[in-house]
Amino acid sequence: MSSPFDPLPASVPVTVVTHGPVAAASGDRVIHLEAALHEHEPGDECVACAARGDIRAMLFDLMQASRSDLRPLTSVLVDATDLKDAQPVIDRLERGKVAAFGLRDHTVARSFHLAKVV
Repeated sequence: MSSPFDPLPASVPVTVVTHGPVAAASGDRVIHLEAALHEHEPGDECVACAARGDIRAMLFDLMQASRSDLRPLTSVLVDATDLKDAQPVIDRLERGKVAAFGLRDHTVARSFHLAKVV
């Protein structure tokens, strides 16, 4: 019997672009992350700014839209060039770095994997 937490046989690769031009290949879906609205103390980001870079929520929404469009996801390119520090985004994509909370995070964790950072 399977559960929503079982790994998928093939998950969608995610590439995070941290600097330089963003060159999407054919078939890539692109997610652009926006910089924080204002400065924060390290680890003390406000809810409004955190929502602008919640990669798990964005990937979940992309997956839902893909199901509605009947266009399969083959790869995702995350444009993190506007962020001062993309490491928190990368940490949320690496398995075991940041705990998954709720069904949405678990669904993203089993449906996507960090392929590379450029």
